[in-house]
Amino acid sequence: MQDCLEQLTITPFLKEIANAANFLGHETYIVGGFVRDLLIAQNHNATTNDQHDLDLVINTNAIDFVHQFQKYYEDNHPQHLSFEIIEEHKQFGTIKIKHPEYEGFKIEMASTRKEEYESPAAYPKIQIINDIEEDLIRRDFTINALLLSLNKKTFGEIIDHVGALNDLEKKQIKVFHDQSFKDDPTRIIRAIRFAAQFDFDLEPKTRELLLKARQDQQFEQWQSERHKTFKIEREKLKGLNNEAQKRAIDLLIEFNLPSI
Repeated sequence: MQDCLEQLTITPFLKEIANAANFLGHETYIVGGFVRDLLIAQNHNATTNDQHDLDLVINTNAIDFVHQFQKYYEDNHPQHLSFEIIEEHKQFGTIKIKHPEYEGFKIEMASTRKEEYESPAAYPKIQIINDIEEDLIRRDFTINALLLSLNKKTFGEIIDHVGALNDLEKKQIKVFHDQSFKDDPTRIIRAIRFAAQFDFDLEPKTRELLLKARQDQQFEQWQSERHKTFKIEREKLKGLNNEAQKRAIDLLIEFNLPSI
């Protein structure tokens, strides 16, 4: 996997981020869809596009780190070049940046965090922590919680704390806990999208939990509260290829959800 990482044009910048983080005693990883897609592409001998949105996670406050790193980077760049902070969300501990030398890439860096949902479909309250493993279990599905290390001693290594490699091998979508679809009901549409996109199955317990959430008397209220994110997820279904769309439609019908 190190070879794949080295082939990315943006890797020198990723290394600078990780080196600065390591100097301060932090760990930095690529996490989520990029890692998942890289492994799926490798398993099918497919190629990956060199334009990506990259999700990074750091075991500290990501916003504070990026602002600190930005000043250091500009001061030490030969042409005093800097990167741009596109947006930041203090309520979620995330910050998004792009670098003028690496067109086609955007980086979102997230703080490791715990999330607490006061009620189903509510947006979570977060607590920033310094534990990578504890952060992973707040995520939607195991296959989106694989880590690709940017740290010196383990650079380029895939790190799996959650059994995601086994789920990729079994070609299944699996949630972390029983409240997952109630905490964030848009995960219902996301589960259908990933199952359709990759031709994966819903892991039996996950299927049971999805159906239970869908049949909950409050489901329509949850949809209303998360209207914008439901709309975004449904639009992503429309972006699937024809075969994947057919699989998605079958699943939408199965779970009595509006078709696309």
